[in-house]
Amino acid sequence: MIDKIEYQKEKYIAFVDVLGFSSMVNDFKFNEYYDAKFNLTSQDAFHVVNEYYHKLLLELYLEQKSDLEITVISDCIIVSSKTLEPLILFLFYLQSNMIYHDAANAKILMRGYLTKGRFVHNQKENLIVGEAYQKAVKGEKETIFPRIEIDNVILDEIQAPYDILIVKDLNDSKYYVNYLIREKFVNMCCRIPLENFIEDKIQKYETQKNIQSKYIWLKEYHNRIKQYKLTEQDITKVNFLFQS
Repeated sequence: MIDKIEYQKEKYIAFVDVLGFSSMVNDFKFNEYYDAKFNLTSQDAFHVVNEYYHKLLLELYLEQKSDLEITVISDCIIVSSKTLEPLILFLFYLQSNMIYHDAANAKILMRGYLTKGRFVHNQKENLIVGEAYQKAVKGEKETIFPRIEIDNVILDEIQAPYDILIVKDLNDSKYYVNYLIREKFVNMCCRIPLENFIEDKIQKYETQKNIQSKYIWLKEYHNRIKQYKLTEQDITKVNFLFQS
C-alpha cells in the first residue's frame, strides 16, 4: 500500500547505472583492465559492480546513519533522500570511488540523473513508484556523457560547501556531480592507468563517433580538473566535507 500523505511530499531521487554494462559482460577484452583476483571470467563485470555497490553502500549507510533509501537492481542504483545534501555527497562518493578506488581496475563509468518530486521509495519493501522516479529514469536515459546530471529545478537549493561538488559544462550548460574535485587535494595513484584506459577507448571507437565522444568528454573533464585553480574558499569547503 502507498501512503498518500507520504507520496505528496517532495523528496530527492537519483537513478544511476553503469555505462556500457551489457557490452562489458559480453566482451572479454574488458577483462584486460581487471585485477587478476577476478579470475578473468565473463562474470567479472557483475562481480565488480554488485560486490562493490554493496560494500560502498553498507559503509556509507552505516557510517553516515543517513535517511537514504537505496535500491540496487543489477547495474542500476536508485537512491533517495528527504534532504538534498546527503544525497549529493553520496553520489559524489559513489562515482568517485567506482572509477578511482576499489573498483578502479575495472574502470567503471557511471551515468545518472538527480531530480526531485513526488514518489515513494521503501528499500525494505523493495518499493519505488512515482512521477519523480520516472523523471529520474528518463533523465538518465537522456544523459549522453558518463556523469550524473542535476535537474535545474534543484540547482538553487545546493548551498556551500556542497556546491563545490557540482560543476557546469560550458558546452551544453548542464550541471553534474564534480566527482574529480578531490584530485586537487589527494594523491590519485591510479591516474595514469585511468588516462591510458580513456586513450585506449578513444582509439578503439574511432569509427564509432557516438561512443568515442563519451570518452573524449571524459578526457576533457580530467584535463579541466588538472588546470583548475584552487581558492582558499575551495580548500575550506573540501576540508569541511572530507574531514577525517
